[in-house]
Amino acid sequence: MTVMKNSVRQRSNGTWEGRYYGADGKQHSVYGSTKNAVKDKLAAKRTEISQGVAITETDLTVEQWGREWLDNFKANRVKHSTMDNYNTYFRLHIVPYIGSIKVKDLTTLTVQRLYNQLERKGLSPKSIHDIHGMLHGMLDKAVKMELLRRNVSCNCELPRVVKHEMYPLSKEEVGQFMELAKNDLYYLMMRLDFFTGLRESELIGLSWDCVDFDKHTLRVYRQFVRIASGPDKGKMMYMPLKNGKERTITLTTSALNVLKEAKRKQSEMRLRAGSSWENEHNMIFTRENGRFVRFKTLYVHFKAIVKKMGRPEVRFHDVRHTFATLSLQSHVDPKTLSEALGHATVAFTLDVYGHSNEDMKQQAADQLEQLICQY
Repeated sequence: MTVMKNSVRQRSNGTWEGRYYGADGKQHSVYGSTKNAVKDKLAAKRTEISQGVAITETDLTVEQWGREWLDNFKANRVKHSTMDNYNTYFRLHIVPYIGSIKVKDLTTLTVQRLYNQLERKGLSPKSIHDIHGMLHGMLDKAVKMELLRRNVSCNCELPRVVKHEMYPLSKEEVGQFMELAKNDLYYLMMRLDFFTGLRESELIGLSWDCVDFDKHTLRVYRQFVRIASGPDKGKMMYMPLKNGKERTITLTTSALNVLKEAKRKQSEMRLRAGSSWENEHNMIFTRENGRFVRFKTLYVHFKAIVKKMGRPEVRFHDVRHTFATLSLQSHVDPKTLSEALGHATVAFTLDVYGHSNEDMKQQAADQLEQLICQY
């Protein structure tokens, strides 16, 4: 490295700049708040170049590198929904704030200020964590491509993610729900979910090829979702499951009867609809004309029922929580439950439903006490 004559100077804003010629023969600069800090950086550069470990830093901006990272390293390698989220986060929250900054000029403080600003704007902690994950991956790839020396996002502090409160129904409340819902157009749909714990997108997307009446099984291999961005933005389409793992659920006799009744009722609806019937995906649960059930429609019907119960805070997703909680309290093996829910690990299942696991431990302790106290 050749350090230029009068290479260290104070800038008009009070900071200091040091200039040098790198191994590539081009002029580069380092910056610092004091003259000595810049001299130390120049010395470090000299050592790096002499040892052959210097990185020729890129002049790409965050926007330019981010677009290249998305197009060449993420497109067609992650799920469609994940790519949608990446593009949205990048367009709305990365580019407007730090998109024009050169990647080599990014600092930990700059990235931290970005996260702080997003939090002040009201963005949820979960979304900020997701944005951090994307930005971290983007900068990590820049390091591996020798465009950067280090990933400046590593030491940033993120807001604490507070888990959504769960509102599972008790066994008695499930009975009350069924009584109030029995005349609802989507009663069978909601009833099946209490037996399977399907995610809403999985339940809406169920098709008749998923059901094996002879084996009493339900195959869950895709979900029906609205596309958030790209050429198919706004369309409802089948996509892979949340974690990419399909699963097969063994159905109870009651759950199987729900599906048999759904098949009978669908035949009646089809006859009534005549030529207006349209069920292109052969879905199990449809509207009266055969079209798919909208998320909003199911939400409205469900909320009307829980409101009558005096439990307006209960969300449709709490049916899934109810299934899991009652399963654990009924001593269903956690591994079996985890597979039925489509969770990646048993540990995750027990972490999410730890309150039920504690109930199981207390029940086991009470049973042991009763057994021993007999003698």
